[in-house]
Amino acid sequence: MIWHSTATGSFAPEDLSSLKQIFDDITSQPWFAKDPATLESFAKYLLETFPGSAYDPAKHRAVAEASARMFYGIAEGD
Repeated sequence: MIWHSTATGSFAPEDLSSLKQIFDDITSQPWFAKDPATLESFAKYLLETFPGSAYDPAKHRAVAEASARMFYGIAEGD
């Protein structure tokens, strides 16, 4: 089994898959800023906020989206 390790924890492939799915879903929304620095920052936020197997889509999806809207969203009309 391949593990990815960060300063905040280790991730099994299924953990990374869940985080990638939420990353892809949220970053594909029209309100999400698409510049590379914002995408990288949001990825770091997810990895640091939900270390290891801490991310539970049923519990944390709304929290991740609310944070993304607040910190990584673009204003309407931009």
